[in-house]
Amino acid sequence: AWSLFKRLDISSDILLELNCLGSNENRKEYTKALLEYLKPFHADLDEDSINRLDKNPLRILDSKVLQTQEIVKNAPKLVDFIDAEELDKFNKTCEYAKSLGISYNVNKNLVRGLDYYSGLVFEWTTDKLGAQSAICAGGRYDSLVENLGGQKTPAIGFGMGLERLL
Repeated sequence: AWSLFKRLDISSDILLELNCLGSNENRKEYTKALLEYLKPFHADLDEDSINRLDKNPLRILDSKVLQTQEIVKNAPKLVDFIDAEELDKFNKTCEYAKSLGISYNVNKNLVRGLDYYSGLVFEWTTDKLGAQSAICAGGRYDSLVENLGGQKTPAIGFGMGLERLL
């Protein structure tokens, strides 16, 4: 993606946002703590966040609703649940980005909407689009094939909106 952005001469308008979800086990433990924290705020959450409580509670972290953003400010932090091996991989990724001259920001509330993501997640964003800032987003999904009955297959991928890119 970075190579494409450079070739299109838009790399100076784009910022890489990174986060680490940790392993599946890390995420499960964090999800328990997050749900426990959110219980007293149930009535104060927006409708989308209430729906996400059962389906994908981590998505509440990236809510765009101001009242929900205020609630999650004091929520447990995902980074406190991530094991040393996952943190080491994430820190190496940040070092690689820096060595390639890629501007990035660690966004601790960045999550992906699908449960099969683990480890690194990312978004390429810009301030040139208005309310929708993401141009490209993705991450690691090392256990997806295994969860579907296949063999363990490490993987990473992303999706990009052509209209947003244009």
